Amino acid sequence: MRIIPSRLLMALCLAACLSACNQAGYPPAQPQDLGALEAPVRRLVEQRIAAVRAAPADALAHANLGAAYWANGMILPAAESFAQAGALDPSEPLWPYYQSRAMRSLGRTEGVRALLQRALEIDEGSAPAHFLFGWIQFDDGDVAEARSSFQRARSLAPDQPEPLIGLATLALDEGQPKEARDLAQAALDRLETSRHARFVLGSALVALGEESRGRAEMNAGAGSTSMNMQTPFSIQIVNSRVNRSDTLADAVSHSDNGRHARALAMLDALLKDYPADPLVHSNRGSVLGALWRDEEAAQSYTTALQLDDQLWRTWKNLALLQIRLGNDSEASDAARHAIAISDEVVDAHAVLAITLRRDGNLTGAIRSARRAIELRPQQAIHHAALGNIYATAGQNTPAVDCYERAYELAPGTAQLQLSLGAALIGLARYDEAQAAIERARALDPTLPGLTPLSQELARESGRW
Repeated sequence: MRIIPSRLLMALCLAACLSACNQAGYPPAQPQDLGALEAPVRRLVEQRIAAVRAAPADALAHANLGAAYWANGMILPAAESFAQAGALDPSEPLWPYYQSRAMRSLGRTEGVRALLQRALEIDEGSAPAHFLFGWIQFDDGDVAEARSSFQRARSLAPDQPEPLIGLATLALDEGQPKEARDLAQAALDRLETSRHARFVLGSALVALGEESRGRAEMNAGAGSTSMNMQTPFSIQIVNSRVNRSDTLADAVSHSDNGRHARALAMLDALLKDYPADPLVHSNRGSVLGALWRDEEAAQSYTTALQLDDQLWRTWKNLALLQIRLGNDSEASDAARHAIAISDEVVDAHAVLAITLRRDGNLTGAIRSARRAIELRPQQAIHHAALGNIYATAGQNTPAVDCYERAYELAPGTAQLQLSLGAALIGLARYDEAQAAIERARALDPTLPGLTPLSQELARESGRW
């Protein structure tokens, strides 16, 4: 009789156990405290757990449960779910890929490379896997390998911005800011809303000595965290997100990118579970305003402020909306509330300047407009607003100074040229006024007020 060595016997037994387990499936991964989850999250997780219990050998059911955990911030059970999905369907590269992402998020880096290698053995053409591998190699100091991975991802997905951002980061790390700038700009050409690309671009510009623009780009990209590419499973994860703050962030992102109807649908769904959440009402007001449903927007803002009257952004947004509606008294009240909470709300000072000017309080209007300029000296609109106040007061010399500063900041604004021309006529500087009017005409020949101002210039200068 042949005796099987003990080590071989153990391996055979383990293989038999795994095979049996795969056939029988796995129990669902569980969160630490299911009962502590918010009601909408708990309902989704319970539905996905029930699906796994009904089909414990179904890899997709485990992966869908993992998506619910991942999307709502429960990374540990997500990692377990994707591991189970990978064991049940070893031919699918997405499951080891997502398990590697979850493990990396948990700081457990020792097995991440092996998981990604497994994903790439199944599908060498996976751009997301190559891209993630590049970041892991970069973190480990393997710059040459990271570059190779990013370049491979770029060749597989030439229209996507992420590989370019990876290569730009490498260039910046190696002291090549010009190359980093060009790569980051190329990424923005593909996706102009990429905050990560803006941050890298800003860093490159600062390194090149363009401090002001660079800092502005870095501020625009501050807090960016997305360093992964989309996969065919990404939509399932997005659709599994019911965490309130994440859903709010997604709704804002959709609205920022012009998808207002989708953002509104998400916020309306949130209100069913969180009817007393002021941030949901406030964001809903912003989306309704973007859709020009102004009365509904005002009601949403008002509801938010009834729930929490310390939301300065909501007061500011309500002030801007009331200005649009022509309700100066309500706009002024909202602006004052915003300023009382934070004196650095520039739009509130700008709104207050407008309402005070219309009310005849030119001293107060000038004070508010100057405060707006202090807060945002590079925004032409605030210099132009102060110029309008001076012009209303008949003080054409400071009005011209303000308009000329605004012109330096925004030379392509036709209305600004027209206002400058009017103030110059008041100072009898007719040649300069004519030049300003002609600039306005070149920018917008249909601009209302062009003909009357030209006629006024002709009368005042004696050229009629």
